[in-house]
Amino acid sequence: MKLVVVRSGGIAGMRRKWSSEVSSQEAEERWLPLLQDPPSADPPAGVPDRFTYEIWVGQNAVTIPEASLKGGWRELVDRARQGSGEARHA
Repeated sequence: MKLVVVRSGGIAGMRRKWSSEVSSQEAEERWLPLLQDPPSADPPAGVPDRFTYEIWVGQNAVTIPEASLKGGWRELVDRARQGSGEARHA
């Protein structure tokens, strides 16, 4: 199953895309449950130019603000980056 993350926004408004193939089992056990209960898509007030993440697991998608990229969400983005051959940027 395809795992795709598209990051957009920031000062320059650049888009980055990472993707990885994951097993159906990994998707069903780890990633799809996250998409069932996404954090608020509203960015925090007073924080301009933050990134937004559009996250796809198969045909399921959510969009979350950078401030919500914690815990399992961070792991999911890191997993997509690893599949694209890119390490996490701190």
